[in-house]
Amino acid sequence: MSSLSTAATPVVPDTPSSQTPTPRGEITIRVSQVLRHTSEVSGFVLQRIDGHPLPTCEAGAHIDVYLPGDLVRSYSLCGDPARSHEAYEIAVKREDRGRGGSRAVHSWVREGEILRIGAPRNLFPLAPQAPHHLLLGGGIGMTPMVAMAHALHARGEPFTLAVFARSAAYLPLKNVLDTAPWRDRVQTHFDDAPVRTSPASLVAAAPAGSHAYYCGPEGFMQHVREACQHWPAERVHFEYFNAPPKSEAASAAAPATAGFEVVLARSQKRLTVGPEQNIAHVLQSAGVRVDTVCEQGICGSCITPYLDGTPDHQDFCLTEDERATHIAICCSRSRTPTLTLDL
Repeated sequence: MSSLSTAATPVVPDTPSSQTPTPRGEITIRVSQVLRHTSEVSGFVLQRIDGHPLPTCEAGAHIDVYLPGDLVRSYSLCGDPARSHEAYEIAVKREDRGRGGSRAVHSWVREGEILRIGAPRNLFPLAPQAPHHLLLGGGIGMTPMVAMAHALHARGEPFTLAVFARSAAYLPLKNVLDTAPWRDRVQTHFDDAPVRTSPASLVAAAPAGSHAYYCGPEGFMQHVREACQHWPAERVHFEYFNAPPKSEAASAAAPATAGFEVVLARSQKRLTVGPEQNIAHVLQSAGVRVDTVCEQGICGSCITPYLDGTPDHQDFCLTEDERATHIAICCSRSRTPTLTLDL
């Protein structure tokens, strides 16, 4: 997961101002090391400032990083989960045409910098067991796959990690891939190679019963999505770092455009959500504390249980089973005049 955005992106100075208010976040950390992976990608090793162990995490987890200018971005953890209590590792690609988060990280996050982060969340876990795990990473989307490779190697389970990049010069985490004890499971595929391998060919050749995991830019995601369309849904796992185009995000039925009421079951408050509003912003305006990070239905920070009504789900982080009881209130709406939340 990389560079998830908040709704607004104010200009961020190259160095944090002394007047910057203390950002949100559950853990205060120090950047203990900055690594230069490629001309575009830098790695950051994060340790607790108080010296206590960090919350342990599983492969596929991400953290929210709170930045100056009221920016919040989510980044996948790419270190060995077995050592996550010692330090978290993230890798960030600078996107000059992005919404400002990666530019802020590359501009002012230096060794010794103090930051606030959220506790790890995992919406992209490994399957408990499988005959084979096929890990497909496109560019910086390889970061959660590296953590998965560490975990699968420790579990003694068969896997292949296939990484796709423009060229060897743009391959993130190359040193990790070259030196890891599971390096014999790694395949690298470059756009400038004389003969190119497609992710679809690897999906087609996967052993029977394999589980596929993929993350990367939208073109890569679409390619793998199409290759896996005939696989059982429970064997296909993915994580976006940007929402797909709206035409793909829309539900099969026409999305609700009219306003509706949200009822808060515990307080019995009734709030109106207009056609151009989202539920999270309406709740926040009414003084209800709601955590939002990506506001695209990707990061899972705003997931809320509902008790009655029919949501118009527009997220990319909930399973169909989870949608029966929960809604991502940053992006989803209601197909019924009233939606009751367990708040």
